[in-house]
Amino acid sequence: MEFYKCGSCQSIALEVIAGEDACEKSFGKLDSNCVEASNEKHLPAVERDGDTITVTVGSVEHPMLEEHYIMFIYLETCCGGILKKLKPNDAPKAVFQVPKGETPKAVYEYCNIHGLWKTEIA
Repeated sequence: MEFYKCGSCQSIALEVIAGEDACEKSFGKLDSNCVEASNEKHLPAVERDGDTITVTVGSVEHPMLEEHYIMFIYLETCCGGILKKLKPNDAPKAVFQVPKGETPKAVYEYCNIHGLWKTEIA
């Protein structure tokens, strides 16, 4: 899965299908962090119970303030994915029901200050 950020408007996008022509906006690919290196915890913690995946951002829950919060959590599967948008004051958590026949691969989260983070699902 690839995520992009527009240098002009700061929108975040995920690539569903690659276009053939250059986009008028200047989107740059986001690299996902996989190793915790800050005082805030950003790595998505994944719990699996059958076809239910519960994701909590950080081993210590991430703050969800107006100025610093998790904007979304995304579950990538073998056949696509599921996105949950978050806003300030929400819990930094998402519960996903994996569709029949799909295998979960990874979970991503995006912090408005610290960027994109990823945890692989074994």
